[in-house]
Amino acid sequence: MGLRFVFLVLDAFDPARLSPRLTPNLWGWANTDGAMAGTGQSVMASCTYPNHASFITGQPPAAHGIYTNHVVREGKVHGAWEVGPSAPTLFETLNHRGTEAVLGDHHLVGVMRATAAERHWPFGGDVSQVDDLDLLGYPSDQAVLPQLVKALEGEAAFVFGYFGSIDTYSHVYGPDSDEAANAYRLVDQKIGVLHQVIGSRWQDSVIVVVSDHIQDTVAGPGIDLHTALGDEVVVIDEGSAALLSGNLDIDVLTAVDGIRGWESHADGTTLAWCGPGRYFGRSEEPVFVGIHGGNHTRAQLGLVSGGSPARLPLASAVREGPVLATYWANAIREAML
Repeated sequence: MGLRFVFLVLDAFDPARLSPRLTPNLWGWANTDGAMAGTGQSVMASCTYPNHASFITGQPPAAHGIYTNHVVREGKVHGAWEVGPSAPTLFETLNHRGTEAVLGDHHLVGVMRATAAERHWPFGGDVSQVDDLDLLGYPSDQAVLPQLVKALEGEAAFVFGYFGSIDTYSHVYGPDSDEAANAYRLVDQKIGVLHQVIGSRWQDSVIVVVSDHIQDTVAGPGIDLHTALGDEVVVIDEGSAALLSGNLDIDVLTAVDGIRGWESHADGTTLAWCGPGRYFGRSEEPVFVGIHGGNHTRAQLGLVSGGSPARLPLASAVREGPVLATYWANAIREAML
């Protein structure tokens, strides 16, 4: 049936938690012949949607246009899923080989332009078709699993899958909580199911497992850029990062307590970030216990396994590390075209 790439994202999976005790199935994948696991690095902001846009295009935010989970277009804030990436995706490049996307975050359908895949789920990004939702209203891992099994039982040469529970439980209870640890265990059990499904196609397969960021526990206090920068600046709070657009005075920004860094972009926006424990927002109390977005939550899991010789250059890149989020799509494209 030919070479197949299986690309799995485990949202918020901390590479430091890969272990034979907590995640034995993933540990097994990481320790097969020719496999490699290590730590990669996210694009900024270290949020879900900018990194997924990079995973599927191989481009940085400056090229695909998504710097945070929301974007500014003509002075108005939009969800990144409403706009999509401004760069070709693997779904488009590889569609002649067969592509499928199974996404436990319905917004990723728009963020990654997964409608270009031969099959995608949830169809049209419509979460109303999903019976089982998690604590934050995303398709649960349990709902994702049978859809992903179905994709792996098919003949598509590129299968993209996403499990979101680690991120959800880390947000709600904190990344070091028992609830988050249990989410790791349950995701790993699903990896065991996928291993059985891949079965006879192991020798034809390259398996890539990544995360998009890690999480940090909020300690406070919050940073209110809305008040500090005034009405002429549009502020998008994204955990420990913030995207700014408008008549921004950099001197005013850098004088705000808690600002650790910033970068300006060609589209006129500026990304700012704070340090560990701090968060951006108007509220005196954080919305979540666990957050991400800043420079300190950029670590990503990078794991390459499978039986196809095509895995070896990718495994070598992980060994040399750190692999950037932009690496994967270009490496897969080169291997398959």
